[in-house]
Amino acid sequence: MKSKMDMHDLKRVNHLWGKIYPYLADQVLNYYKRRGGEVLEWGPFSGGISFALLNGNPDMKITIAVAEEDVYGLMRQEIEDNRLDTSITLGKSDLIPLVYGSDTFDLIVIRGAYFFLDPGGAALREIYRVMKPGAVAFVGGGYGEKTPQMLIDEIADESRILNDRLGRVRVTLKDLEKMIAGSALHDQQMRIIEDGGLWLLMEK
Repeated sequence: MKSKMDMHDLKRVNHLWGKIYPYLADQVLNYYKRRGGEVLEWGPFSGGISFALLNGNPDMKITIAVAEEDVYGLMRQEIEDNRLDTSITLGKSDLIPLVYGSDTFDLIVIRGAYFFLDPGGAALREIYRVMKPGAVAFVGGGYGEKTPQMLIDEIADESRILNDRLGRVRVTLKDLEKMIAGSALHDQQMRIIEDGGLWLLMEK
């Protein structure tokens, strides 16, 4: 992240996506295929997918981690407003390195990941490090493959403006392929998903 995010814009874009998160959560669950486990959602765009995952999956133990102090305050308020402060652990962590031990999480979700992923693939290595054997990570950006076009059309223009103001980094398929190659994880189970954005599905 090159500059400090405006908290008003961040709060607005996260709320704007409120109707989208359940569809992204459904897509995540299709890959994860479990109802419980240790879950990490990282970054300033966190919250919405975690809230949706908990709806019907109360056995999930979810950690949300953010790097910035002001984002931490915003996220804490969102968790309290949704009355999930007893269901979600909020922590502070950079992406490189993550503060968590190796083999910690069963599921990792990072939406808006391209604001933060480095071209050399170090962030992908960190994500992989904290995944348990058998874990799944869903990392990237976009509306997902299940979101109805009508909902996308409702928010697309404002979302584009807000994300640009927040410092969006545009990443192409070739850029992502270079990240994977640089991470030295390309021989592991990785799948690029272009339906509904640009996502990387990682399995360990």
